[in-house]
Amino acid sequence: MSSYWITRAQPADIAAIARLFTESFLSSVLHHCGGRLPKPQAMEDVFSLVYAAEPEAALIAKDETGRLIGYCFAPVRLKRLWRQAITGGHLIKWAWRWLTGQYGFGLHPVKIIILNKLAFLRSAATPGKAANARILSVAVAADARGRGIASALMVEADAYFRQQQARRVRLEVRPDNHSAIRVYEKLGYYSGGTTYDSQGPWLIMFKDFS
Repeated sequence: MSSYWITRAQPADIAAIARLFTESFLSSVLHHCGGRLPKPQAMEDVFSLVYAAEPEAALIAKDETGRLIGYCFAPVRLKRLWRQAITGGHLIKWAWRWLTGQYGFGLHPVKIIILNKLAFLRSAATPGKAANARILSVAVAADARGRGIASALMVEADAYFRQQQARRVRLEVRPDNHSAIRVYEKLGYYSGGTTYDSQGPWLIMFKDFS
């Protein structure tokens, strides 16, 4: 069994993170993009924004060759994400690249993405379902699973949450993703309701920090 280590992501890691996201959540990506893969630039731009908003919240796992085999985005400053999208010029860049065909999908996927994001925002603002920190996305390469990498990333995220004095962390997971749910439960997350997007239900899970 080879070794790995956990560290903070750097801007040069964004492309590899975007590829791992696409590989790990392929059915969701295809659903959102009209049944075909978007051009790599699309995902790279999304993760560039998430990284720029809170670089210290971007955790990655690399193996002994330096290959990125896992990531976890664990922000505590969610409002900064939206502010960065506007003031950092990301929305304008996204619009330009989409209009000039650099993302490889049309208008319908944009509508799906916007509606799903609005559904998540409504859910996150619902009394009793709010949190001041999030696990936005976590993934491990298929050939590196079963080695505790997801748990190691989330333990590191917990350390960051404690350092930032987060009181409650929220994540969403598909209800049929039993392996991920087991990992989250072992780390102290508990079920806190359900929310929906265009693909169906998401199980909401929370973790409280005293």
